[in-house]
Amino acid sequence: MHSNKKLAIFDLDYTLTRQGTWGRFSWQLIQFRPHIWIPFLVSALWAQYRYKKGRIPRVDVKRAMMRWSMKGRTKTVLEAAAQKFADTEVPKKLRPGGLETLREYQNNGHPVVIISAAVDILVIAIAKKLGVTHYMGTEMAWDDAGTVLMHFSSPNCYGEEKLVRFDAFLKQNPEFSGLPRIMYSDSHSDIFLMRECEEAVAVHPSKKLKKLATEYGFPIANWN
Repeated sequence: MHSNKKLAIFDLDYTLTRQGTWGRFSWQLIQFRPHIWIPFLVSALWAQYRYKKGRIPRVDVKRAMMRWSMKGRTKTVLEAAAQKFADTEVPKKLRPGGLETLREYQNNGHPVVIISAAVDILVIAIAKKLGVTHYMGTEMAWDDAGTVLMHFSSPNCYGEEKLVRFDAFLKQNPEFSGLPRIMYSDSHSDIFLMRECEEAVAVHPSKKLKKLATEYGFPIANWN
């Protein structure tokens, strides 16, 4: 009964969106607190430099921004901020071709999944705004009072971790396990999951993914 259906898998940052979400969301939280701007930017740039040099894991770049933009804030406040971000992002700031492709799958009854290294509150807000009911992201952590903690409750949903999370998703949703899969991504880091799909499309690919797309025969899409 699934013969005419596909499971469409979308990365979020730079695939559906034109820009990354985490930095812009963090900045939204401090845009009216100018005394935070310089330490926030210095912390973020220093962490990015150390990550590029291989001295810290990628997730520490998120933590560096979090310390200045989110410390002491509650889940209620941050979820409301994520909803505000999504209201601005969808649909005006998404790639037109990406939105059109996603809508085509939805309109034809194909299940859609968004899987992203972005934090869960952002992924959830954007996914729900798009009418997507299946999504995965890096999970934020909260204390018993609902205040954000300066770490995450899941591994960073990046690279091989996306494949781990997707496999867990299929175990929880066995009705999708028999569907052929197609994945859309801009990043070479998603090659682990892309290789496990019957089809994969490199969207505005990074240099590394463009090279891998040639190697694996992935088509390349321009979604503007």
